[in-house]
Parts: sequence; C-alpha cells; structure tokens
Amino acid sequence: MSASMTARAAGIILPAIRRSYAATTTTNEAGDRLVHAKPLANTLTLIPGGTRGIGLAVAKLFASKGSRVVILGRDPDRIQHVLNSELPPITPEANVDHAGFKCDVANREEVEDIVKEVVKIAPVDYLITSAGVAIGSLLVSVKPEDVETTMNINLMGTIWVNKAVVKEMLRQRKGSIVNISSVLGSGGSLGQTIYSASKGGVIAFSKALAKEVGSRGISVNILSPGYTETDMTQGLTEEMRADIIARTSLGRMGQPDEIAEAALFLAQARFVTGQVLTVDGGLAL
Repeated sequence: MSASMTARAAGIILPAIRRSYAATTTTNEAGDRLVHAKPLANTLTLIPGGTRGIGLAVAKLFASKGSRVVILGRDPDRIQHVLNSELPPITPEANVDHAGFKCDVANREEVEDIVKEVVKIAPVDYLITSAGVAIGSLLVSVKPEDVETTMNINLMGTIWVNKAVVKEMLRQRKGSIVNISSVLGSGGSLGQTIYSASKGGVIAFSKALAKEVGSRGISVNILSPGYTETDMTQGLTEEMRADIIARTSLGRMGQPDEIAEAALFLAQARFVTGQVLTVDGGLAL
C-alpha cells in the first residue's frame, strides 16, 4: 500500500472538514449581488497554516473579501473551530463554503494528495503559505531533530506546497503565490540560526520560482513579517520584548491583521513578482 493510500485510509485526506451545519442550497438575486460585489468573489485561497496566528488572520481577511478559503493544519479540532467560529461565511445565500484539511506540509505525498482534492472544489487562485515553527537554540546546542523539524516544515513544506499548486496554476496560466518568510530570513538573530536559515531559504526559493513561472501569468512574492503578536512570540521574556520594541521604529510589535493586509496587497498586485515585502514596523532600519 502506498503512503498516499495509507493516508486516505487513515482519514487524513477525505473528507474535507467543513462547517458543522449543513450547507444551504438556496440562492437569490440579492445574495448573488452581494457575492459578486466583493473584490475576491469567485476565487479560492489555499492557506497552509491557516488555523493560527498570521495564517488565521489571512484566512479571515480573504474570507471577508469574498474568497472561498481552504485551510490546512495538523489539528482537525482546531480546523473545525476555525471553520465554525472564525471565518465569515461567503454569504448566507451562496451554495459554497470554506473547507479545511488535516495536513503535514512536510509530507510530500500527503501535500500532493490534498492539493488534488482542493482543486476538485475549485482552481486555486491564491496560495498564502503560513505553516511554520520556531525552535530557538544556539547552533552548538541545537538538537538534530529540531533542525530537521524546522527545515522540513518551514522550507521543505513551503517547497512541497508550491510544487503541487504550481502544477495546477500552470494549467490555468494564472495564479498568485505569497510565501511568508521572516525578517530573520534576511538578517538572522541570536539563537535562531536554523530558523533564519529556513526562512532565508524561502526567500531564495521564491525568487527563483518567480523567474520560472512568470511567463505563465503566475506571480510569486515573499512577505517578511517582523515580530508579531502570535503564539510564536508568546515565549519571549519581558526583557526580550522590551529590546525588540526599543529597536522598532514604530515602538511596538505587529498585529496579525496588519500582516494579513500586506499579504492581500501582494496577492492582488498584478505587476509585482519576486519581491520581498518587509512588514516589521521599522525593525530592520
């Protein structure tokens, strides 16, 4: 039995996780006008890591703009919560809804199988990759398994999802990809050698991919957030937090919705590709 068949048998791929209530099948003229009035109406946005932090903020923003959102995450209960309680419906009258899949982005075969299921829902217009981990450690003391986990999720996970989605976008001859990196991918930080390497890899990978697929109408850009108020930064000590804020021109840490707004800009920017948009409040100045 193949790995992908094993995943299916275990219930990882199918069915897609959806809202717990039954989807409505009624439509009306007013509802149709409401859907089409939104800027991302009739689009599908795929968001690995869309259950928490920046990814969740992106999912909520894109859903509010009318896009059908498909989130990928590792916790089915969390996915169900986001679908039921966090994402606004596209419109109460529309016979479409958001969906989610349990997915380990570091598992190439699992990613490929899930993307095949996603495109059965609708073609992917926007891919915003937000799945990531941050395990802090000095290089001399970092555990080998932590190196593998960080690189497999942050870098290889981004590569596998991009690879699977780009195959579909090439058939469509259109699409927009925003890979979320970090300011540490350009500048590094004490105790974050492996994380910085993984995020730097995302930047280099995305720039190269932009050159490969631009002629097919596909844009690939990189969003590099600074320190943002998410689960990842909850472990910062008060001293570390004060130091970051002191070095940030705007005098505070970012909010997930502020990063999401930047992701929306890049996703819709029709003549921008291969670029890094740094959203850090002036930390890197």
